[in-house]
Amino acid sequence: MNKNFGLLIKRLILSNDADKREVEFSEGLNIISGPTDTGKTYVFQWLKYMLGSNDSPKTIPENRDYLDGYLEIYSFAKKDTITLRRVFSTNKVYIYSCSFESINDKTEYLRVNTKGRTKLISSNMMEYLGANSEIELRTHIEEEKYRKLAFRDFLHFSLIDEKEVIKDKTLLTTGQYVSRTVELNAFFYFISGKYTSFISYLSKLRTGKKKKEKPQIDKTDYLDELIIETQNQLDSLQSGEDSLEISFKEDLLFVTSEIKQHSEVIKETFENTEKLKTKRLVNQELIKRFNLLKEHFNSDLRRLDFILEGGSIISNLQPENCPACGKQLDDYHDETHHEKVVMGVNYEKLISSYSSEKEKIMLNLSDLSMTMGNLEEDIGKINEEILIEEIRYSEIKQKVENELKPTQASLQEKIDKQVDAKLIKAKIEYLTNQLIRLNSQKGSFRTINMLIESPKEPTVEKDIVDRSIEELTNLMNGFLIDMKFPGLDLKTNNVSFDFKEFDFIINGKARSVFGKGFRSIIFSVFVISFMDYCQKYNLPHAGFVLIDSPLTTYQEANGTEEDEKVPEELKVRFLNTFSNIVGSQIIILENKFSMNVNEEKMNFIEFTKDRTIGRYGFM
Repeated sequence: MNKNFGLLIKRLILSNDADKREVEFSEGLNIISGPTDTGKTYVFQWLKYMLGSNDSPKTIPENRDYLDGYLEIYSFAKKDTITLRRVFSTNKVYIYSCSFESINDKTEYLRVNTKGRTKLISSNMMEYLGANSEIELRTHIEEEKYRKLAFRDFLHFSLIDEKEVIKDKTLLTTGQYVSRTVELNAFFYFISGKYTSFISYLSKLRTGKKKKEKPQIDKTDYLDELIIETQNQLDSLQSGEDSLEISFKEDLLFVTSEIKQHSEVIKETFENTEKLKTKRLVNQELIKRFNLLKEHFNSDLRRLDFILEGGSIISNLQPENCPACGKQLDDYHDETHHEKVVMGVNYEKLISSYSSEKEKIMLNLSDLSMTMGNLEEDIGKINEEILIEEIRYSEIKQKVENELKPTQASLQEKIDKQVDAKLIKAKIEYLTNQLIRLNSQKGSFRTINMLIESPKEPTVEKDIVDRSIEELTNLMNGFLIDMKFPGLDLKTNNVSFDFKEFDFIINGKARSVFGKGFRSIIFSVFVISFMDYCQKYNLPHAGFVLIDSPLTTYQEANGTEEDEKVPEELKVRFLNTFSNIVGSQIIILENKFSMNVNEEKMNFIEFTKDRTIGRYGFM
């Protein structure tokens, strides 16, 4: 088949100059199979990255050194092979007009960017794809705004990740509200080959149908009733219109400011009171401790008085003779005595020493009593200050609560009434203008009826799009029947298109209500049928479809049971059906499975995650 559009992905290569890792693809069905964490999704990320995505592939330990990516592609439009080169985490892409093996230091290249304003990769890829980059898609339903057809518009129907394939919203758009119109217009351009503003046309057509279904035939009586009702509302509002023109905003601001100032004073007064109470508590604690010290001093005085009194009595005693030898006892020691006796104690020195100690204690007691007196005096002053602060606190708080806040509430109520009055005036103005419009409509109603009574009939534009959609759904129906999708009638077309939701209906059941696994299969059938349709009618298409995990859904891969599991037999028939594709390229990344598939009719690449068997993984 002589193809004028599209690309064929031949090889993905990661290199570190000394070594390389690669995956080779062929025309028809390509399957990369293997357990989780063997690099299947990493292949998807690198392919998307090489084709211009600004999202870098995830960083994995196995790829610390392989940072140069190469993508070898065959262009059906140019009838030649090109190679894209991109370094990890850069927005520069180098395009070589040769195969990977032919690249050397002297090979000429074209350097382009993935983002920015100039030399964007999109323009070059559109050329290799064979699409017209000057086509302008309408971006707004009502406004005349357009943007040029871009390479990313094609990739939306060619690169399907594991989350996108199970989504329950329309599969024609990315889900971004701001780009919905232009994305839908892109799809209808792809299947028709000419209409770039079909959504705007469809919107006008719907409006025409609504007018046709509910023609406004002679509603003069209704307008009369509406005019009378509007006039009654206007009279009622005008009779109760509040003409108060005094402004209370300044008064409210003043009162609010007063409340704020008084609140700050209340806060300050409370803090001062608490500080004074803390100081009083400290003084009271000091007095308690000083009382203990005073008691200690008094105890020492009583002891000294006792000693001095005892010493005075002893000093008055007369010396006696030694009971052993009969000699008089004096201040010397006689070795002939049977016991050692110290005589001649100097009682005057003893009394002098104790008296001196007593005077010191008396002096300390005097100082202590003076200090305690000062503390008691301070406590008295503190109590007075606390009382003053508490009275001040109470007076200000009472003023705020009983005077200022009620005044503030009253002023706010008056201002609210003023606002209501202004709203009433605005409504009066609106109703007055409404009466003018209604009377005007009443006069010209018959003319308006004549204009909207006969909406335009559908043109050839809708007929062509309808036929294109019908052909696309026929292709989808054929694939679904071939794989024996559940619940289909073999004699009719089970697939239809919902122009309201912009999604497909399978045997009367919206795609969105199917389980995740079945939604994934329908999405995959759509993008492959769409590619087949474009190829059949020689319409622009990327030329390939890459789907990540269409049979093992994203939730299943993470260990969550699905609400509606896909039978293993259907998965086998799914792969066998697309193994018969000729002239197109399908790449499926799927978990390792044990299925009865015909590997001879496909390019089957298995990642084993076992270093002793086959290929461990991509890296």
